Amino acid sequence: MDGDSAQSFCEFKQQVSAVPQYGLKLKFNHVYPETRNQNLKPSFRQIWPIIPMALRYIPYYWKVSREGRQVLMDYWYTENGKQIYGAPIGGIGAGTIGRGFAGEFCRFQMRPGLYEYNTVHANQFIVTIKDENNVTIFQSLLSSYRTKDDEVHDVCAPNQTTLLHGLMPCETRPKTPLASWDSTINSSKCSYTALYPRAWSEYDLSEHGIKLVQRQISPIIPHDYKESSLPVAVFAWTVENVCGKDRHVTITFTFKNGTGNKKQDAEGNAETAAFAHGTAKGVSIKQTIADLPCTYCVSCKTSSEINLTRCEKFDPSGNGEKLWNDLKENGHLTEKSGDESLKTKDVAVAVSAQILVPSESSSELEFSLVWDMPKIHFTKKMKEYYKYYTKYFGKNGDAGPVISDYALRNYGKWESLIDEWQRPILDDSDLPDWYKSAIFNELYFIADGGSIWLAVDDTTLPYDDPRLAYGRYAYLEGHEYRMYNTYDVHFYASHALASLWPNLQVSLQYDYKDAVQREITEGRKHLYDGKVIPRKIKSSVPHDLGDPDEEPFELINAYPIHDVSEWKDLNTKFILQVYRDYYTLNHYAQLNADNASKFSSIEFIDKESMFEMYVQDNRNKVSPEDKAQNRKSASMYINETNGKVYLMDAMTYLKSMYPACKQVLEKTLEWDKDNDGLIENSKSPDQTYDTWVMDGPSSYCGGLWLASLHCMSVMANLLDQSEDCIKYREILEKGKASFEEKLWNGSYYKFDSQSSSKNSIMSDQLCGHWYLRCCGFDYDIVPKENVRTALKTIYDNNVMRFCGGNMGAVNGYIPSSQPNKDGRADSSTLQAEEVWTGVTYALASTMIHEGMFTEAFQTAGGLYQTLSEKIGMSFETPEALYAERHYRAIGYMRPLSIWSMQTAWEQKKQNRD
Repeated sequence: MDGDSAQSFCEFKQQVSAVPQYGLKLKFNHVYPETRNQNLKPSFRQIWPIIPMALRYIPYYWKVSREGRQVLMDYWYTENGKQIYGAPIGGIGAGTIGRGFAGEFCRFQMRPGLYEYNTVHANQFIVTIKDENNVTIFQSLLSSYRTKDDEVHDVCAPNQTTLLHGLMPCETRPKTPLASWDSTINSSKCSYTALYPRAWSEYDLSEHGIKLVQRQISPIIPHDYKESSLPVAVFAWTVENVCGKDRHVTITFTFKNGTGNKKQDAEGNAETAAFAHGTAKGVSIKQTIADLPCTYCVSCKTSSEINLTRCEKFDPSGNGEKLWNDLKENGHLTEKSGDESLKTKDVAVAVSAQILVPSESSSELEFSLVWDMPKIHFTKKMKEYYKYYTKYFGKNGDAGPVISDYALRNYGKWESLIDEWQRPILDDSDLPDWYKSAIFNELYFIADGGSIWLAVDDTTLPYDDPRLAYGRYAYLEGHEYRMYNTYDVHFYASHALASLWPNLQVSLQYDYKDAVQREITEGRKHLYDGKVIPRKIKSSVPHDLGDPDEEPFELINAYPIHDVSEWKDLNTKFILQVYRDYYTLNHYAQLNADNASKFSSIEFIDKESMFEMYVQDNRNKVSPEDKAQNRKSASMYINETNGKVYLMDAMTYLKSMYPACKQVLEKTLEWDKDNDGLIENSKSPDQTYDTWVMDGPSSYCGGLWLASLHCMSVMANLLDQSEDCIKYREILEKGKASFEEKLWNGSYYKFDSQSSSKNSIMSDQLCGHWYLRCCGFDYDIVPKENVRTALKTIYDNNVMRFCGGNMGAVNGYIPSSQPNKDGRADSSTLQAEEVWTGVTYALASTMIHEGMFTEAFQTAGGLYQTLSEKIGMSFETPEALYAERHYRAIGYMRPLSIWSMQTAWEQKKQNRD
């Protein structure tokens, strides 16, 4: 490498690792100006219709609890946001660990789809600084987190120590556990930046001659299916000496078994052991977490310049004095640090790296954390599954050291790929600053939404089924709404998967295609009306693929409240997603050619190897004479334009999906009772707004129906199904006329034609049109002038007349009967007066498609800034906000619809260019 090339490489490396200009930015001692909760008190008008359901909910709650399971939608006990979260760690579908912006490890999702909101005091980074004479001048935890429940240890009054270190009066530290460990960093001089999947923590310790920057990296990399599946995070520390004298600096990483659940951790019978593999040297904790074998591996990258020491076992429930004093005295760990004779079932380990940092220079220390939990089962234990990463690192539970070394060797490549993906958006001067934070930070839910990504080894599947290559992916509706792949919500969120990991979206769609045919005749009493209905009927799209506290994929339709076979939006949303996926797959190379081509690290699998892999995975014997044809089929997973990003062939996908689409559309036709081309709602909560009753034709379900008819006619034409094409086109034309006649009032499309809310301005009234625009269509179901007029009406009322335009779009708004007078939010039902984060982002996407850029970014920006700056809901984005004091359903899937804004933006830019 010549001088210029070396300089360019160094500049690129600095750019990649530098703290970004954009993202969630907070001081460690940040206090949000507003506190909200879920202690909502509905009005009598709102609660009266659901009293019968509430009475049925009580015995249901008791029955599920008696079985030792958690209620999948717990209305009795709800989680309140903690206002502490930063970017979580871990890849997709292998479990995640939350991290706070003040340095803590919190919120564990090791059990598939089940959360534990624990902050574990033993999981820490510790800094020790020695001067040029090898005298310790500073030692502290690198977290300033304090819980409200900590026992008072310091005097609860300002004193010289608390004021010196920037601690608020009455900040306390616990007597136990680890009471000897102390946090004396000045939290007002420590800064945090999160731009998912990375985060930066900056520590100004310049009074001791040192500044520290920690980079937290998780391998969330678009279009890369190997790296993105890994259960690992890397913590790269930059240690800068800012004084005129040498400094010896030690960073120590400590971690305990389990998840902070006292009963569960004690049952784990953890065993620890030192390990060394390649560049990684560390300690492992072998244990079980809720009956699932798991091995934590804490390690550091070795170097001749680093004094790397380990403690194989210490008591996380003790006072921690041995380890703390050993570090303080020696600057590294010795035999005195731990307790090899420790008999408690709760154990912790430590890895310590000490380095000499000469005056005015800097060095790096690199740590990794791995959690190898290859085999899982769900609560009912009907099947065992292996996580997707085991395809590359084995199923035996001994991969932790290998993954540790792999991560420490490759995280620089991960960062380069992440930067190349994010850079075009961050450098786009036409996009607002808040958006550059939101578009990436909302993506946390792909991994931290209770996601699972399972390897598929199913001999009943054909050899060319994409699930054999890309596994099975599922994520929760929400942290508190525990259903996998809730389809009416995934409809909004799926834009993130389709844009970034399209083969996971394809895999998910194959699961739903198969589920259309399934039937579960077991009767179940629904909480809404008490009727006993089969759990799943044929020719219907299920609401969800199951509860992780039951047996997902087997016991689908876990949702117990309504008869979802009568929901009017599930079937249409399946059709629309199929066409959107086809459009994305078919045009991906053109839409994202520059971006996709940058993912140079994606492993190329040639057609021959791909074929052999499918044969091996499926355990099928393929005759030699079939080999050529099979190889041709296998090639559908290769993007021939660059040979690296594998995408399923769009037409093959469409052919596979079309029969199921036709089946559910014919079922949906049954809901057009008067043969006017429009389906009717049933005067019950029969769609995603499941407390907001629609009666007769509605703008929401009617628009989705018309959009699905349009897509079906186009798909039929592409597949040479001329009779179907003509039939669906005729129904569409009739339905469009009815839609205009029955729902358009000159300013907007009415909520519906018959209910008491019929004149409400619904923010989601153009949902069908929005999806068609995302699919590259124009004004195929509603006139252009009506779209513009309706969007202006929504913006003027649902956005600007609600909370001053600073909280997104309220779902329903009742316009004033007097000119130039404000109306009010529709309070007829709880959901009508809510702002749904995902719907607001979808509405903003629609506005971008229509060239209403100012309105779009005001609509979405007001909401995001309220979430991230006022009420502290970053990385636990709720489903819904109220005008004041409350929110609902923390950690929710639908906000991933923000990626539809990026789709719209890129399409508009392409048209302008």
